[in-house]
Amino acid sequence: MALSKMKFLSIIGMLDHFDEVVEVLGYSGVFHPDDATEFFSETDKFLPINTKNDAATTLTKLKNIMSQAKVELEIVSIEDFKMSFYEMAKAVDGIESELSDTLNEITSAKKEIGECKRKIEDSSHFVDLKLEVDKIESCEFIKANFGRLPKDSYLKLSAYEANEFVQFFPCSYDGKYYWGVYTAPIDQADEIDSIFASLYFEHIEVEGLKGTATDFIAQQSAKIQELKEKIEKLNDKAQTYLSDNREQMQKIYSKLCELNAFHTIRNYAYRYHNNFVLAGWVPAENEKDIVGKLHEIDSIDLSTSDAKEEIKHKPPVKYKNNFFAKPFEFYTEMYGTPNYGEIDPSAFLAFTYSLLFGIMFGDVGHGLLLLIAAIVMYKVKGMDLGRILIPCSVSSIFFGFVFGSVFGFEHALDPFYHSVFGLEEKPIEVMEAQWTMTIIYTAVGIGVALVIVAMILNIISSIKRKDFGNALFGVNGLSGLVFYASLIIGLVCTIVLKVKLMTPLYIILLVVLPIILVFLREPLSKLIKGDKNFMPHKIGEFFVDNFFELFEVCLSYVTNTMSFIRVGAFALVHAGMMQVVFVLANMTTGAGYVIVLIIGNIVVAALEALLVGIQVLRLEYFEMFSRFYIGDGRAYKPVKVEKV
Repeated sequence: MALSKMKFLSIIGMLDHFDEVVEVLGYSGVFHPDDATEFFSETDKFLPINTKNDAATTLTKLKNIMSQAKVELEIVSIEDFKMSFYEMAKAVDGIESELSDTLNEITSAKKEIGECKRKIEDSSHFVDLKLEVDKIESCEFIKANFGRLPKDSYLKLSAYEANEFVQFFPCSYDGKYYWGVYTAPIDQADEIDSIFASLYFEHIEVEGLKGTATDFIAQQSAKIQELKEKIEKLNDKAQTYLSDNREQMQKIYSKLCELNAFHTIRNYAYRYHNNFVLAGWVPAENEKDIVGKLHEIDSIDLSTSDAKEEIKHKPPVKYKNNFFAKPFEFYTEMYGTPNYGEIDPSAFLAFTYSLLFGIMFGDVGHGLLLLIAAIVMYKVKGMDLGRILIPCSVSSIFFGFVFGSVFGFEHALDPFYHSVFGLEEKPIEVMEAQWTMTIIYTAVGIGVALVIVAMILNIISSIKRKDFGNALFGVNGLSGLVFYASLIIGLVCTIVLKVKLMTPLYIILLVVLPIILVFLREPLSKLIKGDKNFMPHKIGEFFVDNFFELFEVCLSYVTNTMSFIRVGAFALVHAGMMQVVFVLANMTTGAGYVIVLIIGNIVVAALEALLVGIQVLRLEYFEMFSRFYIGDGRAYKPVKVEKV
């Protein structure tokens, strides 16, 4: 639950050596640049070092050419690559010149093929028409219209039998439309066109159709074959060029990506007379190496400091989590990035989320299904959610053994309990009344423990931020913790264990006094900071506002605790939903029974996984994160060469 230690670098040097500094920082891959004017006083004479990013323009040009050629370039080693930027720009222009015409011809040929296919599709409906279409359309006294007529409209033609010129000659039928032609004398064309328009006739103009439709289709098919052969030759030409020059293009691409990345550092630099000023952050483990290389450059004035001393500048945070907690950084980021002065909650989130998910989704069979789905999501689809669900599914399998449930069969594991533990059957029967209440009470108990842990984390985090007022007197500080824990312990001992723990002295010292300190947290916090004006200006207003706020706080303690009832409730819901599935399955026989069980399990597993995932995340954010986590930090984003 820690973040990597960061170091702040302040670099001042002669402009003549600016490029050397940028290269050292860029090649390190760990430098996070920051606005230098935020760290220096008297910055009115600082001027931005505005340099045009020519590399970005050339890189975009190369990327576009490769995209058109459907070639994906990779970042490669350029240690021995000595091309100047001018030479690279000229080389990219040469690549564009060499490939552009070829690629454009390929694109044009593919477009022509598309047009030919469209013409074939349109003319295929008129194959049964043995007349030459162009001769029909060239008639001087007759107008011909080719197209399609909806089925319903075709049937309505009988209503126009009295008009001898309303004639439609169908050529083909596709189930929805009749394709064909109607003709009309020139002097009657407007009237006939109006009639067919009212029948929703759609005119189709087959561009370039000469002779019969059959002849035209044969011509277009031959043209498609010619175009395909042309494309094949052009592709061979392009691929030969790309293959011969791929190594150089990879290196040019890598160098341009490097220059483009390094330009990010330049954007954060300022000049002061003949000097430059640059500021940023590096992880503590990389400080020695970078500082050593920078000291080798002449005229460099370099100073470093611990990020703790620069808290007001919000140092970027770099996560430092193990394989188990790392996937849950995804959920942490959804709430907010931790600031440098607080605890990274990812490890706490990983443990509690997996635990609560397993309890609520406890079924060996469903857990195995979820595990398979999670592995596919992560390994095949590359989804971060898949990595999160892997430990959750393992937890579900574990609690499935605890509850004795396998695909809803509540006694499938009885032989396991008998052979391993010597029991006749599983020890926990979820749907029995005595176990139902035990599960609910246990869920609330887990909730109480997690709320207390969240309060402890808040105390630690507040101390790290040197917010001692919140650590001691806050709602989730020491005073709030003592009040909440003492009240819970006192009530449990009195009501459940029948131990009279809540004596007047206990109540005064551990319940009343802490809540009074919470009530007075604002003036007490100011007093600790040494603020002489710690007393509120309007005493009456202060007491009224804080009284209602304190009432809300006490109510939130109750509601937050009771919210964990859903953990136990979902364990019961699972058993209840599977009982419904078995009731439905028992209404059928043979294969029907198996089919209902399979479908029922899939539906229940998918629905529960979705609901449980959402509900556990809600518990994390509202009942725990809200107590100790601020999440107003910024992520560590070092400048490094990456694939564009």
